[in-house]
Amino acid sequence: MTVSDICLVLCTCPDNEVAGQIARAAVEQKRAACVNILPGLTSVYSWQGKVEQDSEVQLLMKTTHGNTDELYKLALSLHPYDEPEWLVIDVCGGSATYLDWIRSSTR
Repeated sequence: MTVSDICLVLCTCPDNEVAGQIARAAVEQKRAACVNILPGLTSVYSWQGKVEQDSEVQLLMKTTHGNTDELYKLALSLHPYDEPEWLVIDVCGGSATYLDWIRSSTR
């Protein structure tokens, strides 16, 4: 496998409880090797014709491209938002041993 099979998925959540549920399930089900939960985020966004501002929690999920579809389904099943943030970002480099760990942890 090459580095291009590794990705970082971003997903915001309304609070630590939802973020923790998604993170734990993702790792337990081997859809992500690691999920960082970053509290204290303020999001300003346009939704249904209005500018909104909310406190949120950011998830940073390390996984492989082969896991992203199932990871998305899992996140949606636990997420209260109509349209949660879901961005898949290619990883173009990193420590070979760390990248191998992501691969082996998500099989």
